[in-house]
Amino acid sequence: MPVTMNGVPKSPPRDELGEVRDLIAQRDKQRIKKENAEQAAKLANMKPTIDDDTEDDATGEARARLKAESKLKHEKEEEERKQFAEKFFERVHAAKTVTDDWMDEEAAAVARGRMAAESKARKDQVAAEIRRENAEMKKRLSQVKALTDDDLMDEKAGMARAGMAAESVGRRKAAAEKLDAENDKYKSRIKNTKSRTDDDVMDEEAGAVRGKMAAESKARKAKEAKQLAKENDKYEEMIENTHSKTDDGDGIQF
Repeated sequence: MPVTMNGVPKSPPRDELGEVRDLIAQRDKQRIKKENAEQAAKLANMKPTIDDDTEDDATGEARARLKAESKLKHEKEEEERKQFAEKFFERVHAAKTVTDDWMDEEAAAVARGRMAAESKARKDQVAAEIRRENAEMKKRLSQVKALTDDDLMDEKAGMARAGMAAESVGRRKAAAEKLDAENDKYKSRIKNTKSRTDDDVMDEEAGAVRGKMAAESKARKAKEAKQLAKENDKYEEMIENTHSKTDDGDGIQF
């Protein structure tokens, strides 16, 4: 029992209050668990149902009315388009093609004719002028005579050329005379020269060297001949002392 003081109940001890709270929490937990299980069972056994019939409410009625009105409107517009197309093609088929190629009564045609006439007159005038100039040129060319100016003596260039030619002739003549004089001089010297052949070279240094080299070559050749003869004698002696041997197949030579 809770302790009272002056007739007023006091709060239960801390331990009893905790036990009460735990008990309440446990009961709530069990209740929630039970309710969740029942709800899960209901959801598992529930079949899906979609209410697609809106004709039983105001929205469905309005939607049906608008749909019918839209259908009538489209049918009316389609009929009007068909009638317009039929009338249009009737007018097209009934129309005749007309090409207006007569423009002489218009301002543009009148101006075009005037400009064409002016252009033709201007071209004819230019052509006539060209023919006249060509005729004059042919006449002048037929009366022209060919003339070649080959006389340069009346010009500075011709006078200078003549002076240079005269100087060149003078130089060539002087050179020829000098060459003839030198040739005559050389001919005279050759004619007065006696022929002499010096075939004795022993009195010169080259002759002495040549004689020395000839003597050395002769001595070397004699020495080589002597050595060769000695070797030949030795080989001949070896050949004379050599006996022939015969092998008849048994490995014994005799």
